[in-house]
Amino acid sequence: MRKLLLIFLIPLLGITAGYGRTHGLRINEVLVKNVDNYVDDYGHRSSWIEIHNTSHTTVDLGGYYLRMTANGTQTLYRVPTGDPRSVVSPLGYVLFFCEGTGTKGTLYTNFTLEDVESIALLSQNGKDVIDEVSIDYAAQKEDTSIGYMTTGDGTEKFVVLPRTTPNSTNDTEPVVARHERFRQMDPRGGVMALTAVCVVMSVLLILFLCFKVLGNYMIAVSKRREKASKKAKTGMDVQSSKGAWESPYTGDEIAAIAMALQMYHDELHDKESSVLTINRVARAYSPWSSKIYGLRQFNKK
Repeated sequence: MRKLLLIFLIPLLGITAGYGRTHGLRINEVLVKNVDNYVDDYGHRSSWIEIHNTSHTTVDLGGYYLRMTANGTQTLYRVPTGDPRSVVSPLGYVLFFCEGTGTKGTLYTNFTLEDVESIALLSQNGKDVIDEVSIDYAAQKEDTSIGYMTTGDGTEKFVVLPRTTPNSTNDTEPVVARHERFRQMDPRGGVMALTAVCVVMSVLLILFLCFKVLGNYMIAVSKRREKASKKAKTGMDVQSSKGAWESPYTGDEIAAIAMALQMYHDELHDKESSVLTINRVARAYSPWSSKIYGLRQFNKK
C-alpha cells in the first residue's frame, strides 16, 4: 500500500527520470535537504548524490561529469582521475557530497543542490548524458530522499523513498514471491480450486469440440467416397448392360435371320439324314503292333 501511495505522489512532487543510460551507471538516489541524516567524513550534513553501477564490470568514474541545473544555470563538476574512491565495483555504489567548495576531495562537488532543477551524469566528453533526473526543489522534504525503487508491477521508477539508503540498494522492503502473494490473497484456496476446475473444464470442452469437428469431417469424407464409389459402380453396370442387350438389329430382324439359318441347315442335310454310309478304313501294318511280338516263344530243339 505504501508503494502505491508513493507512485501516486510522483506527479505531485514533480520528479522525473531520464533513461537511455550507458556504461551501466545511473543516478540511483538523491537527498536534497539533509538536516538530520547522513554525515560525511568531516562530520557535516550536506546534500548528496548516489551513483550506482548496475553492470557486472568495474567502472572508473574518473573524467566523468556531474551537472547541476538551478534557476536555468548549469554547473559542472569533473570527477578527478586516478583516485581509487571513484572506481565503482560491479553492482556497487559511490556517494558524492554536494557541499559547494569542491576542495575536500574527489567525492565533494563544487555545487550545492539549492534550488536544484535537474541533475545529470555526463560521459568523459562532457556532452553525452548517461542519466538525468528532474527535481522540484520546493516539493522536497527534509531528510527524505528520492531514487529508483522496484514497484509492485516489477518495474523500476524514480520515486520518493520510504527511507534513505546511502551506499546500498533502495529496495529495503522484503520481496514477496508471487505464490506467497497469491496465498495471502486466497488463504483458503477457494480461488485456486475454482481456477483449476475452470481450466480442466475448458480443456475438456476444447478437446470435445476438436474431436467432434474431426469426427464430422471424417464421416463426411467417408460418405463422399462411398457415394462416388456407388456412382462409379452404377455407371459400370449400366455400361455392361448396354453392351449385353443392345444390338443394331430389331427383334423381327433377328427372328428372320434365325429362321433363314434353320432352313439353310435343313436343306443342307435333307438327303444325308436318311443315308447310312459305311467306309473301310485301311490300317497300316506295324511290326510293333503284331501279336507275335507280344507272346513268349519257347526254344525249339
